[in-house]
Amino acid sequence: MNKIGILKNSFSGFSLDQKLQIKELGRPIPDLKIEKQSGSGQKSRCRKFNKNVYDKNNWICGCEETNKLFCFVCVLFGGDETWSKKGTDDLIHIWDKMKTHEKSKVHMNNVFSFSILGKLNIRTQLNSAYRNDLIKHNNQVDKNRYVLNKIINCIRFCGAFELTLRGHDEKENSENRGIFKELVNFSVELDNELKVHIQSAKLFKGTSKTTQNELLECMLDVYHEEVKKEIANSPFVAVIADETTDVACEFQLIIFRYLCKGQRVERFWRFYVPDGHDAKSIAACVLNVVNPLLDQTN
Repeated sequence: MNKIGILKNSFSGFSLDQKLQIKELGRPIPDLKIEKQSGSGQKSRCRKFNKNVYDKNNWICGCEETNKLFCFVCVLFGGDETWSKKGTDDLIHIWDKMKTHEKSKVHMNNVFSFSILGKLNIRTQLNSAYRNDLIKHNNQVDKNRYVLNKIINCIRFCGAFELTLRGHDEKENSENRGIFKELVNFSVELDNELKVHIQSAKLFKGTSKTTQNELLECMLDVYHEEVKKEIANSPFVAVIADETTDVACEFQLIIFRYLCKGQRVERFWRFYVPDGHDAKSIAACVLNVVNPLLDQTN
């Protein structure tokens, strides 16, 4: 196969045997007839092509028909148009251009692709190892999702029956560690996969106070999205504000959305703490919640 002809055809269109033959032939390194004049007057200088340029790296090549220099691997696999299609005859800046090109990501990828061409066993082994790692990762993800689903169901159970999640003493030797942890312990006895996770997990068990709070926040976000959809389909919305006092004796505000979707329904939204107990502070707190919500559903 003619080396110069390689530069004029699509490498991807060749068969594997032809590609390997091209690799075996190597890059074309003809003695080009390039001359460039630099400077002017008495400082004028004529630069001529020197074949020593091929010795500087193993990717530079030449084409006698165009009388220009190319990047052999980028001609084969595609890349910078100057080095893969147009070619260059700029002898004045050739060294700077070569240094810039060989640092480009596309060129380095092409060098790697050319180096492994024909080494199918290495590529197969890499693909096999990647597939095995991917299967292990997906299996672990499925297990984590299963365990997390069980923990979320325990929290939902407590919420459905208005049961507090935490106990006063949640230490391992406590006789009553709270409804949530006791419910998880009960589930462990019925679910071997959950049992293995609870007993072997070192970084994430899913029963800590932090995890409980994060899951509750996530569940509330999902709940809010469903309420927003109901509000968007409702012809009118009514807001009910009420007050209560928690164990810390802090005044809180409860926001309800009264929706009409074929029937009257009430949806709890969230607890809020207004700046004061007067009507102005309460109204401001309500509007701060309602206005953004209505803007999103319009």
